Amino acid sequence: MAAGLSLTRPPTCLACLRRLAQPFAHSNAGAGVVPLVQTRAKSKRLRPRDRGVVVRLLEDIPKYGRKDSIFRVERGRMRNDWFPEKKAEYMTASRFRELGLTRDDIGERDASFGIVADVEVENTPQSAAPTTASLTTSPEKAHTILTTLIPETLIFRRKPIPAPAPAPKAPSVSPLVAPASADTAHDPTGPVAIFGSVSAADIVGYIKGALVEDADGSRIALGPENIRFLGLADDADRLKALGRWEVEISTGAPGLEPVRKTVEILPLSGDSGEGDAQAAR
Repeated sequence: MAAGLSLTRPPTCLACLRRLAQPFAHSNAGAGVVPLVQTRAKSKRLRPRDRGVVVRLLEDIPKYGRKDSIFRVERGRMRNDWFPEKKAEYMTASRFRELGLTRDDIGERDASFGIVADVEVENTPQSAAPTTASLTTSPEKAHTILTTLIPETLIFRRKPIPAPAPAPKAPSVSPLVAPASADTAHDPTGPVAIFGSVSAADIVGYIKGALVEDADGSRIALGPENIRFLGLADDADRLKALGRWEVEISTGAPGLEPVRKTVEILPLSGDSGEGDAQAAR
């Protein structure tokens, strides 16, 4: 009865059609008829998507971003091109801590960076292509922008290096002399060393990050060679201790003194109230 009802309408399922044709395929197997066999391809739907690796650019790369930009990029591009040519570095957890950054500082690729749109100049038949000078801010204007838009104090956070334990007291020293000698040997007011450092390149990255939204400020030609630490050796290019330091930013503007700012290095901790108070000043 059920079999009779099943034949009252033709099957619409592909599996049912193949099951009905299976006996005929077996009966004609000797005649060289190949039975119907379903072949399924390996599904890629459940394979997790590779989001790439987090990198930090060590130089400006057109269609990707400026130097010190942090974003995700394809693993093959980083492994085969950028890393061997030292155009970018991998941002590991330890590298984030050395730079005083967090995962929240990961940005997006700037696909429009370095692309100059063609500008049609009317009534100038001898107009030339835009030069490098026309794509950068003049030294005089850069001096004004750095003076007004950059805060007086540039704050960086680094992890301090713990001070070594005091040496054990010698048994031959008198108990009355030991406390005095211990106080003179350990100077709590001395500079506290830090893991990593704050280099001239870090200061340039700080300034460019602060001016990225400004049309003229983002075109300032500034490099580590424009940063000079006051009170240190002339060839010093980094700070390695907590404290406040003065720096000069040279723009090459004739007749104008370099822009002077203060760099403050604070200990890296969970409480950022002190750094916020310094930034407010």
